[in-house]
Amino acid sequence: MLVEDLDFLTWMMGDLGGWLWLLGLLCAVFFLLLNIRPVGAAYPTRRIRQILAETGCEKVNIIAHSKGGLDSRAAITRQGMAPYVASLTTVNTPHRGCIFAEYLLEKIPAAARQKIADTYNAALKRLGDERPDFLAAVTDLTASACEKRNAVTPDAPGVFYQSVMSYCRRAQHGKFPLNMTYPIVKHFDGLNDGLVAVDSARWGERFTLLEPKGKRGISHGDVVDLNRENIPGFDVREFYVSLAADLKRRGF
Repeated sequence: MLVEDLDFLTWMMGDLGGWLWLLGLLCAVFFLLLNIRPVGAAYPTRRIRQILAETGCEKVNIIAHSKGGLDSRAAITRQGMAPYVASLTTVNTPHRGCIFAEYLLEKIPAAARQKIADTYNAALKRLGDERPDFLAAVTDLTASACEKRNAVTPDAPGVFYQSVMSYCRRAQHGKFPLNMTYPIVKHFDGLNDGLVAVDSARWGERFTLLEPKGKRGISHGDVVDLNRENIPGFDVREFYVSLAADLKRRGF
């Protein structure tokens, strides 16, 4: 189931126009890659039940990218799905949130935050989303919010948890807008994929860090083939096939 340029950074931190630009960029990144809804278990819960009903299988193996990993953990622990899940593999999921997101939300004036949120929410309503909530979605992915959520979302006994993470070696290895956010995330959170820090993605009994060959990195979008780009040493199709094959070998 598949669910540093410090001078530039200093300018961003000290100039209101820079803050607004950066928050706008943050909006775009989360909207494009992490979904605009707050963390929730509704979709994975509904999908698990659908698969069980359609196939007659007893349990599913979940492979979840990004925020999908947080949603899946919530479904397993808080929505009673643990008996129906054999394993959860999260890919580039911000289990411990993003320190830079929290810092920005604290520093940017409330009026500016709300104005940008209203703009994105209005656009999403025109696209058919009845209840978009940009600020709640971003706040849900701050480090403090994830810490609180982790405390009430322990791993369920009997479910195998593992995580996979990639990273970029340089900002230009991520397509827009990740090439813009990479140095900011690196300043606050360290090694990252353009959006999520490596340390934030570690979860479960087993952690695998994808080591890029040569100078090219593997971004947050690359692991879901967002840009349809051939990356030397990384075949995204084989990556997911190998994940499934490994789970089968382990008896899940």
